Amino acid sequence: MLREFIITLDTSFKKLVKETIETAGVSNLSVNQIQYIQAIGKLKNPTISEIAEELNITKASATTGINKLVSLGYAKKSQSTQDKRIFHVTLTEASETFIRLNQQALEEYVAFISQSLTSEELDQFKETLEKLIKEFYQRNSL
Repeated sequence: MLREFIITLDTSFKKLVKETIETAGVSNLSVNQIQYIQAIGKLKNPTISEIAEELNITKASATTGINKLVSLGYAKKSQSTQDKRIFHVTLTEASETFIRLNQQALEEYVAFISQSLTSEELDQFKETLEKLIKEFYQRNSL
């Protein structure tokens, strides 16, 4: 049953992300590029080094990925005024729209799950998820 839940959740979530991508008009982006956008949105005006650290990739890989997003019009780079070697990355309106729609879709997903369970079931589910998340963090050093 747990295996079925994970597969169903994964399939359903992928469908949700696909619909969000199409609605936001960013269907030409790869999964990796979407991860870059999400990291930039989470970090708010990060440097390329901070993006590399967040995504657990090399700075060279992050630079290549960010440059591709810039060329596609989904991100902007600006040179630091304090240190000319450092560039900060921000999202364009198209990427911001994707982030907003993705967040809205996630909230709808949470609401669907919450409404599908009784209050007692929801409390028990939350406790179980907290335990599992803690175990994942410890196991994978997330």
